[in-house]
Amino acid sequence: MKRPIHFLFIIISLLVYNTSFAQEDFSYTEVVNSVFNALKTQSEKEFLKILPTTNEVEYLIPIVKNAQPKENIPSVDTIISKFEIKAIENFKNISKRGNSFGVLWEDIILEKVSYKNNPDHNVPIERGSITMECSSNDKKFLIVLKKSYKIQDTWRVMDPIKFTLL
Repeated sequence: MKRPIHFLFIIISLLVYNTSFAQEDFSYTEVVNSVFNALKTQSEKEFLKILPTTNEVEYLIPIVKNAQPKENIPSVDTIISKFEIKAIENFKNISKRGNSFGVLWEDIILEKVSYKNNPDHNVPIERGSITMECSSNDKKFLIVLKKSYKIQDTWRVMDPIKFTLL
């Protein structure tokens, strides 16, 4: 009688441990690779790959409307256009800021990637901040992808990224 109880306890413990401490390896995610490659090659086109697609925005609209019925949500094309304009402006600012500190973008090295859960209580989709610790030309810095959302199993950035010199 004790063995089945011990076995059940072990199985439950493993499940709890795995769900509590297992975390996706963000080093190999498309969003981290796209941001890193965009900065390394200084490619705005590559940087735009981190934004949500038309299908992903169409997927999000009913979720947001359900969570915030009074919210006036613009058309998909308007949302995409605003995201692209803001993303390109953000990319240029990040590049310029890094250059001012002596960062050689073509020589950047991705040292470490971490994730911090930051849920949006109004939208039931996984959200968090992805932090890329990088170095270049003896400079260490962080690229923080704040408010990254996991939309249909793909991480997307929906807020300006941040550059911080360490």
